[in-house]
Amino acid sequence: MLTNNFIGFYEDKEYLPKDFDEFNSIIKLRQLFLNLSNNIFRCTCKFSKYEQIKLAKYSLMSAFTYKISMLMPFSFIRTNKKNDNNSFKLCVNSTKIINNYLNPNSKKSIFIPDKNLLPLAKLISYCYTNNKMQLLIDKHLLFHEFVLKKIKKLHNDKTVIDLGDSICIKSEDFVGLKIYTSWKDIEVKKPNIKNELEDAIKSIKKGEYYQIYLAYPKNNEFKKQIPVFVDELKNKEYQIKAIPYSLRSTLK
Repeated sequence: MLTNNFIGFYEDKEYLPKDFDEFNSIIKLRQLFLNLSNNIFRCTCKFSKYEQIKLAKYSLMSAFTYKISMLMPFSFIRTNKKNDNNSFKLCVNSTKIINNYLNPNSKKSIFIPDKNLLPLAKLISYCYTNNKMQLLIDKHLLFHEFVLKKIKKLHNDKTVIDLGDSICIKSEDFVGLKIYTSWKDIEVKKPNIKNELEDAIKSIKKGEYYQIYLAYPKNNEFKKQIPVFVDELKNKEYQIKAIPYSLRSTLK
């Protein structure tokens, strides 16, 4: 069953986060998704800033269909099985995936050389399932990868480690900072941070870190850092803060 933790599209139906911060239109929300998806697909599929702005005016399905067509090197496609060129190399797996996408109900095949088409085949496998265009990605993963990229750029003089559920920053002269990420709509008066806070408390008790940030997307209400104090840690040296992380850079 689909939950609100996933954003993306299923054919013409789109699943996007509700309005927050400056993301007050479907076009901006689509642009946000296209930008964040770059961090997931990396070398497989990258929407340029121009493409993000242009394609956000259309459905997400149209955007990814367009991207697939742009990656399709038709000049290298061979439609004739009889080829005497000894340098011809068939990438079987990529060919099968691309054949199914181009001709889902046909037995006619095309033949595609070498592994240069692997990124295209991967993109098709990501967003074309059961002969339908669909792509749904966990929003917590999208936010985590966004924060990770920003931190690596900001702290390029330190060691940044992706721990899956969190990110840590270390260096020889720096004790270390741990950041838990989660895409939640934070209400300042009643923040829903229980799970991340429990993980932070465990980490402090183990003596792994004493400075921990809980990162969430910035919204219209959650604009400033929120210090978090825990009774069971009152005899320990620690610092826990809920940090609003702006996603506005995806629109620039």
